[in-house]
Amino acid sequence: MNYANSSVGYRKRSKRSRGLRRRAIALVVPLGIICLGLLVAHARSASGTVASGIVPEAHSAQFSGEQALKNASCVAGKLRGPSTDGACAPAQAIAWSNDDRNRLAEGLQSAFAPALAGASAWSLAVVGSDGRTIFDDRAQSAVAPASVQKLLVAATALDDLGPAYRYHTVLAASEAIPQSGELDGNLWLIGSGDPSLQSADLRNGIGILQRLGLRRIDGGVVVDDTTQNGPALNPHWATDDNGQDYAAPTSAISMDGDTIETRREIDGVEQRVWIPMQDVAQYVGQRVNGMLVQSGLPAQKPPAVGAAPLESIVLWDHRSAPLQSLESHMLYVSDNHYAEQLLRTVGGESSGTANDAGGIAAERQFLQRRGIPTPQLRIYDGSGLSPQNRVAAITLARLLYAQERSLYLLLPRGGREGTLEDYPFTTALGRVRAKSGHLSDVSALAGYVATPGHGRVAFAFLVDGSPGDPDTAIVRAVDRLATF
Repeated sequence: MNYANSSVGYRKRSKRSRGLRRRAIALVVPLGIICLGLLVAHARSASGTVASGIVPEAHSAQFSGEQALKNASCVAGKLRGPSTDGACAPAQAIAWSNDDRNRLAEGLQSAFAPALAGASAWSLAVVGSDGRTIFDDRAQSAVAPASVQKLLVAATALDDLGPAYRYHTVLAASEAIPQSGELDGNLWLIGSGDPSLQSADLRNGIGILQRLGLRRIDGGVVVDDTTQNGPALNPHWATDDNGQDYAAPTSAISMDGDTIETRREIDGVEQRVWIPMQDVAQYVGQRVNGMLVQSGLPAQKPPAVGAAPLESIVLWDHRSAPLQSLESHMLYVSDNHYAEQLLRTVGGESSGTANDAGGIAAERQFLQRRGIPTPQLRIYDGSGLSPQNRVAAITLARLLYAQERSLYLLLPRGGREGTLEDYPFTTALGRVRAKSGHLSDVSALAGYVATPGHGRVAFAFLVDGSPGDPDTAIVRAVDRLATF
């Protein structure tokens, strides 16, 4: 499969070496701390500077013992915005000298060399804590970004809608529930595109109406999915992604990720699998109708799909978690469905066009407002699932730099959680937060690294069509970046 096989394959490969690396780190770290303490003590007694051996390969500046110790223990602290990664802020970042840049370029080019040999395209960029580009290898060239493209819709939504924005899913009728408990007319289910809505939420809503006195529905359940429009499946997605749970349809009345749980026999073993819904609004209507029957509130007419009257009275209003929480989920697990739903929401809220084109237009307007360069930019969806998308590394690195306050804490920590849990970082372990991306022949990682001498830097590494092992090269490059 275009999307799944690449990402899952890397997670399996990296997991094999992770245990050995962790055991090695477990032995090395205590020794390193002891050595570091001795060096700091020596530096204090001599009132001098500590030699470059405190941090491996970090020869770019002279550190006092106190500063080196502080940087080593607070690598994930804040620079320009608030952060909860560390208990203290890092010392003042030191500007990148020409020698620093040259050594960084040499180290990164060496790390990437095996993967770039024979690769069809790549785009690599690093932006320092002062906003200056400190490494550029085809950074202006737009390549397939895979899931790192989710950073675009995440940043745009936070800027346009605000981190406290919530979706509302409503059960409504032409009248309030009368004392008789018999509702005259239809029960309307009105969606707003909430990607997190679960069938349990709707079942809870029905229970609340029942406790409010509802006993009978003379009409039927009618689903209103008019707040968003456009095709359920993006026409720019690869055909071999059809039918996969990561390529679920997009709908204003999304429920359970617009997937259906079932069981299939795989390699002789029965397993739970999720398949995309075929007609989301119709299916959701049937499910809600079944919930009413189970609750002893059978509707008198079959479920249908249509627009609710403007004068409808709200009987139940389900609010989603705040946008910031939804995006944290989306970026941690790389949820394609959340990204697609969010793209149309941004389009509707920003321009009144609640479809993919409206959302993409909002993204472009946001990037222009922020002065972020967009060379050769081509966007066809919100998730990055389309192999036709093209984004340059400089666009992603500049975006990360400009939106660090809003994006940093939403990203998973490398080697510890989310889609980055199995990345075998060494020197960058605990220092990196990033978004990964995989398609067939595409490997990408974009995020932040806390360096001991130059503060937190933003990076974007995208490699397409490599006959080598681009994921290992990317991990190696981030590890080297973390030593400066």
